[in-house]
Amino acid sequence: MTVDPNPASCGSCHLQQFGSWKSTLHSRAIGPGFLWQLPRIGKHGSENCMNCHSPNPETKSVLLSRLGWGEGSAPTWKSGSEENGVQCASCHLRKGKVYGPFPKDGNKDKIFQNSNISHGGFIPQKEFEESEFCKTCHQSPETAKQINGKFLMDTYGQWRRSEFARSNVQCQNCHMPDRRHEWKGISDGEMVKRGVQTSLQVLPKEEGAEIISELKNSGVGHTFPSYSVPKVYLEVWTESISGQKRKISEKTLGWMLDLELEKELFDTRLSPGESALLRVSLSKEEFSKLKRVEFIVIVDPKEYYKRMFQDNWNYKDTFREDTKPWVLPNLKKALEEANSAKYELVRLDWKK
Repeated sequence: MTVDPNPASCGSCHLQQFGSWKSTLHSRAIGPGFLWQLPRIGKHGSENCMNCHSPNPETKSVLLSRLGWGEGSAPTWKSGSEENGVQCASCHLRKGKVYGPFPKDGNKDKIFQNSNISHGGFIPQKEFEESEFCKTCHQSPETAKQINGKFLMDTYGQWRRSEFARSNVQCQNCHMPDRRHEWKGISDGEMVKRGVQTSLQVLPKEEGAEIISELKNSGVGHTFPSYSVPKVYLEVWTESISGQKRKISEKTLGWMLDLELEKELFDTRLSPGESALLRVSLSKEEFSKLKRVEFIVIVDPKEYYKRMFQDNWNYKDTFREDTKPWVLPNLKKALEEANSAKYELVRLDWKK
């Protein structure tokens, strides 16, 4: 039996999953931010990246062929399927057979082989509801490069060491609730709000006042943020009676690395249950002139990419001429996307 791996074909029966998948970052894993880098890192490096960004052998073959690195076998998948990134077949199709989680009714012994069902049913596997399933693409191997003793990708390891793992809360519980194929993360504000708690207090005292702002990693099953790419900015602003606004405190949460990914500049990520506090003391005179206080949390999901893409754009004239038609349009689009990713997560307000 031949299985059509096109996500749209899967969507003809799995409407909800297909509809969710179309809006995910998984579906855009083969985007301009990925594509522009391939000619620069060469065939071997590109193949390593494709292990996660385009894991099916058929899509890898087409991409490598488009880059001039091999003839590529006669495509058995529809043209354009290589641009779907992490698609249905990436997780569910193996050597022509379809796999999936056990049915919700708990019938764990039944292996569906009904020929009347499209693609002959599927083979249920427990791994689809275990964090280990996500490890391949969200955890550096033990032999991988480390920076200051830390893996570039350690989301699975962070979870494994947390209370969430000990309480049997799997990645899928938060990122695929009720088996929804959404995989929302730090780019989604509502998802982030469910994982953190914020507060703002202005406490009058005899000698003035104290402003205490807090962000707590209350429900994220790994560090917040997890990777070196995102950054979260905490800012405390005051407004005086005369209308003058002033930033009086700030803190960046994240793992800041240099562009070459060789040096750690700082690491202020919050482990599960940990908080970041901003405390500011005001004198009596300062407090008497105070009208308003704001605690603002801004999320930049692609901070490192912005720096790295911009640096490469600045030196675009040095790129090999034969790579420019591929690299420059993708790099330009990638930079535009990265620059537009920042958003305001929370704004707490106190007025006198």
